[in-house]
Formats: sequence, C-alpha cells, structure tokens
Amino acid sequence: MTQHPHDHWPRGVTPIGVEDFDRLGLNEQNQLFWDGKRVEVRNRLDLTWLQKTLAIVVSVCAVLGALGGFVTGFNNASIFLCARDIHWLSCPAAPSNGVHP
Repeated sequence: MTQHPHDHWPRGVTPIGVEDFDRLGLNEQNQLFWDGKRVEVRNRLDLTWLQKTLAIVVSVCAVLGALGGFVTGFNNASIFLCARDIHWLSCPAAPSNGVHP
C-alpha cells in the first residue's frame, strides 16, 4: 500500500505508508533509526562574504556599545556616590575658588 507522491513534493520523495512504520526504531537515547540506520538532520548555515562582513561589523558595534554602556554606568555611579559623600569611587576634585567654570 505505497502512497503516490504529491504533486508539490520534490522528485524522488515518496510518502511513508502504514506498512513502512515497522522500519522506524528508537534506541535508549531516543535517537531515531530507519532500517537500522540512524536518522541525522543537518542544517548548515552558509553565509556570503557580505553577510559575514556585516556580522563582524554588527558584533564589533555591539561590543563597543556594551563597553560604552559600562563606562557610562560607572561614571553615573561615581557621580551618584560622590553627591552623597561616599568615596568608594574617585570623585572629581572640587574647584578651589568655589566658582564653577
């Protein structure tokens, strides 16, 4: 009782009939086997040189953005703590004459 392939399927691909289910099997690790051979699914990601270049540029920008965020946060923490007279981080030197530039 072999099924006929569907019109929109690629050439050479045939559906599995009910009688073909005894060809499927599982092992102790729940790996799928067909006729005693392990079924492997491989999805490979191939990028063009332009896509690779853009991925590198985006990665560098993300790292620089994270570094900038860290430095900004550190500076804000320093200002916040200095305003409360907590000197864990370095505080800017106060002007000697009391006049702000």
